[in-house]
Amino acid sequence: MEPKKEIDPDMVRGLMDETYSLTYIDYDENLDKRTAAIAECLEAKNGIALIEDVEERYSLQMEESVVDIMEGLKKELAGMGYKKWEAEKFFEENEEGIKEAIYSRDNSDPLKDLLRNTGKIPVRIELLSNYDCINSHWLESSGGYRYEESYFGDMVDALNLNPAKVRKILTEHKEKTAGIFPDKRSGNGKEQISYEQFYEELENACCGANLLTYIATIDIRELYEADFNLTEIILPKGNKCGLFSSMQGGGSLMEMELKEDVRLRLSPDGFPRFRLRVEEDGRDCDYSVRQVYGVFDSFYGKPLSIISQPQIPQTV
Repeated sequence: MEPKKEIDPDMVRGLMDETYSLTYIDYDENLDKRTAAIAECLEAKNGIALIEDVEERYSLQMEESVVDIMEGLKKELAGMGYKKWEAEKFFEENEEGIKEAIYSRDNSDPLKDLLRNTGKIPVRIELLSNYDCINSHWLESSGGYRYEESYFGDMVDALNLNPAKVRKILTEHKEKTAGIFPDKRSGNGKEQISYEQFYEELENACCGANLLTYIATIDIRELYEADFNLTEIILPKGNKCGLFSSMQGGGSLMEMELKEDVRLRLSPDGFPRFRLRVEEDGRDCDYSVRQVYGVFDSFYGKPLSIISQPQIPQTV
């Protein structure tokens, strides 16, 4: 039977399905290897980098799906009695409009599927200070540990340790100290970790440029829902912290165990403050805990909780 009219856009759109799935995410596809994009999102405090990364990653698959759908539509036209050359000519002349119509029917969401397939990812939370860092035990102890105006002092305060008790355990182990170590009794009984473990970490700090570093995991879906813009987190009791240098690829034992849940505010500016970083394997002065210690993800302990994030102002 001869077709009654020429091929037109309405006819082709009428042959299209109501929806198409232009991407397919396999069960073992996830975001575990996309840490660079996730780290960029944390830096920018939005999810744009991850969205763009996924779009680029699956753009070819989408294009191939569109081509397959167009070939199927041409076959349908042939089944209606149109010549192959007629269908080819129409699709060549109207390619952009046809593709746009197909893309508009796409019901797939690769990022959502990848988030669902991704488990909890390792992160570290670092203490940043006006006083840069703490050096190796050998260097710090040779001149004497100093509480005042030092990264060491900011670290003692961050861990809710009493400076006077810190000095006591240092002198018990015949370590040098310098300056004043005030007796801040308000922290007694609220210490995040034990004094003995604190000394063990200091004693085993093998390199310079260390930061006080907590380790945990985080649910990537919760991080995405928070738009990568966090203000406060809770580290669970039992997780670990220690001294770590991403610059020099070393640190301490990373075995100071949190005695209670620890609430940290991720302030955007000012010192001292905390910074959350995804554990991204790097090189040349940007190593991860995983690289340095050769550990599995279970080493990072339980997931932290996101307890607050900035409120987006309501527009009228």
